[in-house]
Amino acid sequence: MSLQFQNDCGDSVKLAIIEELQNLLSSDTGVLHQAEKRTKQLEYTEGYGVYLSEIIMNQAHELPLRQIAIIMLTRYVESHWTDERDASDGASNGCLASEQAKRTIRNILPNGLYDPNSKIRSSVAHTISTIAATDYPHGWAELFHIIVKCLGGNEDSIHGAMQVLQDFTYDVAQIKELGPVVIPEVYRIFDSEQNYSIKTRVSAIRILKPLFTSIAALITDKEEQSTMMSSILTNFMDKLMHYLSMNSGSGSNFLLRSEIIKVFTHLVTEMPKYIHPFMDRVLPIIWQLLTQIAETYVKVSVNQTETNPLDSGDSEDDDEQTNFQTLIIQILEFINCIVTCSKLRGSIKNVLADLIYITIVYIQLSEEQLEDWEDDPEKFVDDEDDGGVELTVRMCGRDVLLAINDEFGVKAIQPLQEALGRHFTVAEAEKAANNPNWWKIQEACMDAVHGFRDIILEGDSKFDLLNYLTIVRNLLVHQESPHLVGRALWTLSTYSKSDLYNPQMLVEILDVTLCSLSPEKSHILRISAVRALHGFLQANETSEGEKRTLLVSKLPGFLDGIMALVPGCKATVLALLMEALTIMVKFDAEFAFAGQGKITPLAIAVFLKYAEDPYVLENVQDLIRALCQRKECLGSLQEKFIPTIVSILALTGEASTEKQDIALDVLNTIVRYTEPPLSNTLLETAFPAMINCILHTDDHAVMVAGGECLRSFINVSPQQICSYKNGEGINCIMQVVATVLLNPMNSEMTAGGQIGRLVITIITKLGSMLGQNVDMLLKAVISKMQNLECLKVVMNLVVIFAHLFLTQMDAVLNFLSTVPGPNGEPAMQFVLTNWLSRQNSFFGIYERKVTTMALCKLFEYGVATQDNRLTTITFKELVDDASDTRRRTRSVAASTQKWVTIPALVKIFKVLISEYQHFQESKLDEPLTDSDEDEDDDGPGNTSKPRYVSDLCFEGDENNAEDEQLLQELLKETNYQGDIAENLQKFLTTFTQNEHFPTFFEHLTEPERCVLLTKVQQK
Repeated sequence: MSLQFQNDCGDSVKLAIIEELQNLLSSDTGVLHQAEKRTKQLEYTEGYGVYLSEIIMNQAHELPLRQIAIIMLTRYVESHWTDERDASDGASNGCLASEQAKRTIRNILPNGLYDPNSKIRSSVAHTISTIAATDYPHGWAELFHIIVKCLGGNEDSIHGAMQVLQDFTYDVAQIKELGPVVIPEVYRIFDSEQNYSIKTRVSAIRILKPLFTSIAALITDKEEQSTMMSSILTNFMDKLMHYLSMNSGSGSNFLLRSEIIKVFTHLVTEMPKYIHPFMDRVLPIIWQLLTQIAETYVKVSVNQTETNPLDSGDSEDDDEQTNFQTLIIQILEFINCIVTCSKLRGSIKNVLADLIYITIVYIQLSEEQLEDWEDDPEKFVDDEDDGGVELTVRMCGRDVLLAINDEFGVKAIQPLQEALGRHFTVAEAEKAANNPNWWKIQEACMDAVHGFRDIILEGDSKFDLLNYLTIVRNLLVHQESPHLVGRALWTLSTYSKSDLYNPQMLVEILDVTLCSLSPEKSHILRISAVRALHGFLQANETSEGEKRTLLVSKLPGFLDGIMALVPGCKATVLALLMEALTIMVKFDAEFAFAGQGKITPLAIAVFLKYAEDPYVLENVQDLIRALCQRKECLGSLQEKFIPTIVSILALTGEASTEKQDIALDVLNTIVRYTEPPLSNTLLETAFPAMINCILHTDDHAVMVAGGECLRSFINVSPQQICSYKNGEGINCIMQVVATVLLNPMNSEMTAGGQIGRLVITIITKLGSMLGQNVDMLLKAVISKMQNLECLKVVMNLVVIFAHLFLTQMDAVLNFLSTVPGPNGEPAMQFVLTNWLSRQNSFFGIYERKVTTMALCKLFEYGVATQDNRLTTITFKELVDDASDTRRRTRSVAASTQKWVTIPALVKIFKVLISEYQHFQESKLDEPLTDSDEDEDDDGPGNTSKPRYVSDLCFEGDENNAEDEQLLQELLKETNYQGDIAENLQKFLTTFTQNEHFPTFFEHLTEPERCVLLTKVQQK
C-alpha cells in the first residue's frame, strides 16, 4: 500500500512514531511534553502522514493508539497539506506533504470508513472531509465514487459515508453533482427500517441540515433553489412525518424523532417558505406527540410516581431516557421557532390557550431537579436566576412562553387566563385528593405568569390581577411546600407596587417573608425569601408614604436574617445576598448607616475570600459602591477597608498580583464617591501605597487598574494630589503615567485601560500646575503610539489629541509642529497618519463622537486658515488604478492597487464622509416589523443585529453616564450640539458651498461622491 515509502529506515521511523504516540497517551506531563516536541520533529519526516494512516487502519493496535494517530494525522493535514501562509507575517506552514504522500493517504483513508469501530469511522470521516475541503474534486475526483460505494455497502460503511457528508463543505458544483446521487441514497437508507438500524437512519437524516444550509447559501437563483428544495422535500416530507407519528418501536424511536424535528426546526428558522405548504400536516403530528408524552413525562420525570419504563444506555443511541427528554426539548424549540417566525406564527394563534396550558405542564419542577437543589442550593440559584448551564425541559418551556409574550403581547392574556383557570381547577382537585404533588402545577403557573408581568402591569391587558394575587396569597399557608411558598413570595413581591396592596396585606406578606428567613426553615425557602425581599425593594424603589415606611421598618429584621444565612453559603448564593444588601443600602439612608457595622465587615470578608470570582466580586463592588454613595457610611467604610487594601497593595512575590488589581478597583470605587477634601487615610496612606504598587508591578492588569484609580484621585481633589509632600504629587503622577503606562518599552497593554481619559484628566484638572510636564506627557503619548497593534490602545491615545484639538487648538498645533515624531517627521504627520488610518474602526460612543468632532474642527480650521502646519501634512492611501481595464478578480485587484500621496486635509474630508454614513446608517438600523419583511427572505426576519463593531460596544457600556458628562462638557466648548449625524450633515452640506470644495471633490472616489451628493445634500 505504501511500499514506495519503505526504505532501510522506514520501519524504524514507523516504530518511532508508534512510540511517541504511546507517550502522548501518558499521564506523566514530562513524558507528554517530550512526546509533543518529538512528534513536531517527526512531522517533517517523509512518509509521516502515510505511516499514521497505516497505524490507524491496523486493527491489531489498541483503540486509544489508533485514535491519537487520527488526531495527529488531522493536525498534520491542517498544517502541511497546502501552502497557506499566515496573512500577517507571510510565514509558511512548514514542510509540505509530497504529492506522492497525499495520493497514498487518500488511497488508505477510505478503508477506515468500513472499520467496525464507530469512533474510528467518525474520526476518519472528519479527516477525509478536511482533505476534501482542498482536494475535491480536482485533486480527488474518485472521492465521489468512494462515497457512493460506501452508501451501497454495509451499515458500517454507510455510517462512515454519512459522517463524511455531515462534515462536508459543499460548493455550487458539488451540490449539483452530489445532490442527485446522495439524496436518493439517503432517502433509501432512511426509509429501510427493516434493513438498517436506527443509528444508521439517524445518520442519514443528519445530512439534510448541512445540505439545506449549503443550498440556501450557494444557490442564489431563487427559481433554481426552489426547484431543488421542492424535489427533495416532495419525497422526504411524507416519510419524515410518517416516522415522526409512529409510536416507539423497531421503526422509530425518540432519537430518530428528535432528528426529524431538528430538520423541521431548521427549515422554519432558515427556509420557512419551503416548509410552509406542509405545516397543516406537520403541526397536528407535533401537537399529538407533545400531548401524548405529557402524561408519561409527568408520571416518570416530574412526580416519579411510576418507574421509568425507558432503557438507559452508555451511548447516545441506546439511552432512551435521555433521548426522551431531548425529544421534548426539541419539540418545544420547534414551537418556539414557529412563534417567532412571522410567516408561520398565524398557524398557532387560534390554539394559544391550549399551547400555554400544555407548556405549563412541561415547566413543572421534576423530582430530580428538586433533589439537586436540596443537595446544592448553589444550583437552585443558578437555575432560577440565570437559567443554569444545562438545557432543560423547564427552561425550553419558559422560552416558549416568553416568545408568546413577545410576539402576541396583550392578545395572549386571555388565552393565558383560560389556561391558568384550567390548571388551578385541576390543582384544587389534586389537593383535595391528597396528592402530595398538587403544588407543582401551581408553582409552574406562577412561573409562567411572570413572563407576562410587564404587559399585566401596564393595566390594559384585562388580566384579573386581583383574583390571581388572592390565589397566590392563599398559598402562603402551605409551609410544608417550601418551593411553592418561595415562588408565591417572589410573585407577590414583583407586583407589590400595585395599588391592590393595602398596608394590612403588605404587612402580612412581609411578615411571612421575614419568617421564611428563620434558621429552621429550608435553605431553598430562605434563599427564596431573599429573592422576594429584592423584589419588594426593586418594585417600590420610587414609592413614598406608608408603603415605603412599612418596608423600611422591616429592613433590620431582614438584615439579621441575611447575616444568619451567610455562614456555609458558597459563591453564587453569597452573590445573591450581596445583591440584596446592595438594594437595601440604596433603599434607605438611615438603615444603611445603622447596618454598616454588619454589612462592611461582611463585604471585606467576601472580597478577600472571593477576589478571583468575577461574579461574586462584581456584586461586592456594587455593595461597596452603594455604601460609598451614602455619605454617612463613607468615613466608616474608609476606616475599615483602607487598611485591608493597603496591606494587599504592599504584597510582593508571585501571589501579590492575584488581588492587587481588584484591591485597586475597590480603592477606585471608594475614592470616586469621596467628596473633597481627601481624608488623611486616603491621601497619606492609600495614595502612596497605590503609587508604590504600580511602580513595582509587572502585571498589566494592576497597571491599568492603578491608572484608573489615579484618575479618580486627581478628579476628586487635584490640588491636594498636586501638593502632596510639597509637590511630590506631580512627580508621582509623571512616574506612573510617563514611565510605566506610556513607556514604549512596556507592553502596549499597559495603555489598554482608559489611558486617554487619564491623560485628559491630568491636563484639564491640573492645568498650569503641570508646567513643563505637559510637553513631557504628550511626548510620552507619541512614543507609546509606535508600532501599536491593539486598536483600543491607539484609539485611547488618539482621543487625547482629539480632546486637545477641541479645547486648545493653537497650543496643540504648535506642539505637534515643533516636536519630531519617532522617525524624524513632524509629530503632526505621525499622529494624523495613525489617527486617520483607523478612525473608521474606532468604537465606543464617547471615543467615536469626540474624534469625529475633533476632525470636523481641525478640517474647518485648516480650510479656513490654510495654516501650513496642516496643509503641509500628507497621507499615503492605497487606491485602485483607474487606467487598468482588466476584469476585476481578487488577484487582479491586488496587483493593480497603488499608493498615492494626498493632503491630510483631503483624507480628513474622506473620513468625515465615511463617519457621516456610519452614524446615519447605525441610527436607521432598526428591527423590521412584520409588514416590512421581504416575502422572499427565508430567515426569521425579526431579529435586529449589530451592524458595526462599535455598535456591539455601545450596549451595556458601564461608563455611559461618565461618557455623557464628558461629552456635554466638550459640547459647551464647541458648536456641535445635538445629534452627531445631523451635525455632520450640516457641516458637509455647508462645505459643498465653499470655494475650496472642487479641489477636495476631485479626490473623492465614486462611492464617496455618491454619499456626499445623494445622502448628504438630499437631507
